[in-house]
Amino acid sequence: MGRITQHPIRSKLGALTRALVANGFTLHDDRSASEIESVDWAFALYETPDFQSKRRIALEEDGRYTLRTNVLATQLDTMRGPLPLRTFCIGRTFDGNDAAIPAHWTIEGIIVEDEFSAALWSRRWTRIAQEVYGISAKARLVALDARTYKVECEAEGSTFALAHLGKASGIVRTLLGLAYGSASAWVFTIDVDELARRACDAPSRTALYSPVVSFLEQFEDDVPTPGDSFASIAADVLRSHEYREFYGPGLYPQDAYQKMNMIMESWDLNNRGALLQQPFGNFTRVPTVLTPSLEDALEANYKAGEACAKVFEINHHYVLQAVGTKPLLKTSLSFGAYGPDLDCATFRAEVDTILTELGVKNHFFIPTDMAIPYDPTDCWVILDEHMQYLDGNFGSICQKARDAHGIGVPAYMAQIEIPTIERKSAEETAFVPNELR
Repeated sequence: MGRITQHPIRSKLGALTRALVANGFTLHDDRSASEIESVDWAFALYETPDFQSKRRIALEEDGRYTLRTNVLATQLDTMRGPLPLRTFCIGRTFDGNDAAIPAHWTIEGIIVEDEFSAALWSRRWTRIAQEVYGISAKARLVALDARTYKVECEAEGSTFALAHLGKASGIVRTLLGLAYGSASAWVFTIDVDELARRACDAPSRTALYSPVVSFLEQFEDDVPTPGDSFASIAADVLRSHEYREFYGPGLYPQDAYQKMNMIMESWDLNNRGALLQQPFGNFTRVPTVLTPSLEDALEANYKAGEACAKVFEINHHYVLQAVGTKPLLKTSLSFGAYGPDLDCATFRAEVDTILTELGVKNHFFIPTDMAIPYDPTDCWVILDEHMQYLDGNFGSICQKARDAHGIGVPAYMAQIEIPTIERKSAEETAFVPNELR
């Protein structure tokens, strides 16, 4: 087996998750919640420092829905419980001020206790920091004002912000079911991107999000992803096959679908994607599939001179059911490759192996010439033993798409929706033959 890697963002998310859980926090949401919310939920969690404030990105013409700027808001009314309450969520937030990479990976959490002690929580944050950076790490709360603290960490020869902590706003207390004066409630935010950027010494967030293999292959790490979510299992299966994980920008430009040769008719809501109310930078829409981002990643590798590349992404995308309605959340695994040792047959065999290792042994590949982003002579849909579509397809990237991306060699891609494969895997795992019942 070759080198197994782990992206700095996934590595830092894993380390922080383990550290928080080890120090009494519960993981309330591991990236499964929708990143699109009603404007009714657009409220401040605490008095965020100016440098942390994000500009909202509204969808469609009427702006009834927005990309979230925090991960906690829609989770709060499900977080009630006995005190002390310590819980956190993981996910992407979006910043309309960031025209380069609007998606930011964030951890946000709630601390509710009878009384809050800055000295005590300096000690507790030190324990969290030690879980991540080693026993010599130290942390302390530095007051920014009467209601906000910076969690200042000393580790690895430097001092930096590990988190920011603020007194919860009134609406947060209401959603948590806390009567006035009944308890002390605080919200904390961890900028995972910034910690990951520091960890790999990337000069900028743009560099951190590079999909180029020569950057990604630096991060050799066979530590499994924490938790038992199917998305985490899928990531580890891809890593074990020497695919390098990358993270896309979270939004797509106007020509994303044309470049990959997808139909873009006004009636085709699935391929069009939910439009932004006001485009910013090069971004105009929310993705409906992950393959445009994947093809961009393969393009970046080819133009960087990489002789071969194997990359993957696991992320949310959305299906627009009707203009003005909330898009439907989906989560997919998208992976692609090119190289001198790869052809149609070897990629198909790799897809077969990956599905089997994900617990889906009863699968079949049926050729189709209807999926125009693929070469019509090498495009396959994935079915189960009942001939039911498993929401996945793969094959060779069509010539038009390769020309549009400037990829001068045969290249291959696959997209598989995670929930469908998870349900099929659970069905096969639970199956008991008649003779054993």
